[in-house]
Amino acid sequence: MRTTNRVMSGWQLFCFSVLSVPLAMVSFAIVSFAPTFYAIDMGVGLAVVGAVFMFGRLFDVFTDPLIGALSDRTFGARGPRVPWMLFSFPGVLLFAWLLLSPPDGVGPVYLFCVISGYLLFVTAFDVPYSSIGLEISPNVHERSVLAGTKAVFQILGALAASLAPVIIGAQMGLSLRTLALAFLITMPVAMAFFLIWAPRQQSREARTRLSLSTAWRNCLQERAFRRLMIAFFAVQAANAMTVGLLVLFVSHVLNAPAVVGQMFLLLLVGTAVFVPLWIWLSSMIGKRRTWTVAITICAGVLSGCYMVGAGDILLMQLICIGLGACMTCDAVMPTSMLADIVARDEADSGHPRAASYLALKNAASKMAFVAPMGIAFPILGLAGFDKSGVNGPETFGILLFFFAGLPAVLRLAVAGYLWRRAGDVTVTTTPA
Repeated sequence: MRTTNRVMSGWQLFCFSVLSVPLAMVSFAIVSFAPTFYAIDMGVGLAVVGAVFMFGRLFDVFTDPLIGALSDRTFGARGPRVPWMLFSFPGVLLFAWLLLSPPDGVGPVYLFCVISGYLLFVTAFDVPYSSIGLEISPNVHERSVLAGTKAVFQILGALAASLAPVIIGAQMGLSLRTLALAFLITMPVAMAFFLIWAPRQQSREARTRLSLSTAWRNCLQERAFRRLMIAFFAVQAANAMTVGLLVLFVSHVLNAPAVVGQMFLLLLVGTAVFVPLWIWLSSMIGKRRTWTVAITICAGVLSGCYMVGAGDILLMQLICIGLGACMTCDAVMPTSMLADIVARDEADSGHPRAASYLALKNAASKMAFVAPMGIAFPILGLAGFDKSGVNGPETFGILLFFFAGLPAVLRLAVAGYLWRRAGDVTVTTTPA
């Protein structure tokens, strides 16, 4: 592995990572607020919204690997992959606004078109951008610093999104419109910082040019990558169900819709505060064991949701902090383990495949998003879930099962899988 001197100043580190703030802000709003907003506030319906988001994500799953493979072979005057970012930038702005600030009376056709457009353009922008972060420095430690800084900026963006309902109030439509406006202002500024002051990446052609299918096949033939993706997909599905249903759980089980934003804020605070703990623990017991510990603890936290009743604000606050603390490990450890796999593979093969690996990982994450949209929402709709709050014990039981019960079971299964498959999901690298 290359261990040359570090090449990025603190200012350059900032200028590269700041793009993560507006991207994370919109992504958090779409995952956490938009489904419930369209289903209930806009009157589209839970089952219809679930189906639209599911098909939009499935479409995105196919475009991610394609854009990743094409990005691996794209070179421009400003460096590899940047042409993709410049091409997709206007589309990201347009469809983010249309999705978060819809006109009155829109239906499922509008929702399907704008969610598909946004996911396509943001994939074409974010896959190349994130891949540059894996390759921009030849120094192994500096790559870790860059990844950590980018994660912090992502948390800041998600925190900004979660604060909107708290500051503005419980009116979700106004909150989403405010976030859309903030995105239109901050995204061009962050892009300018990136283009002007972020360090240029050196062009690096592969020793030989592979077909797209061969590039994907080579990634998937890496056993450690396959095993890691199985565990990552299951945990992401569990997280998607919990986060995607948090609005409904707080509004109808806790019976406190006014504190929805507060609960998201506490979840993100837990995410930010516990990052150093997981990094320290991984240096003591290893990445796989650290992730297994976090997965198991989160299953215990989720079981506490069965004790939540109307008005149990303090208990729900503690649960949200605990969920955030564990979910940050779900992001950091798999990414770090994937970086080990990518570094070893590129050193052995001589092919720049970072974007292909990253895109396949993103595809797994987006497939996991189907869990709440394609399963939980339609089943709740068929069970007669009433947005007015007049629901029987059976309906609340279904909501609780998808919010906490099934995610806890998935997490425990993954913990056992990681324990048994230690050698398959761990890659040993030589320290810098």
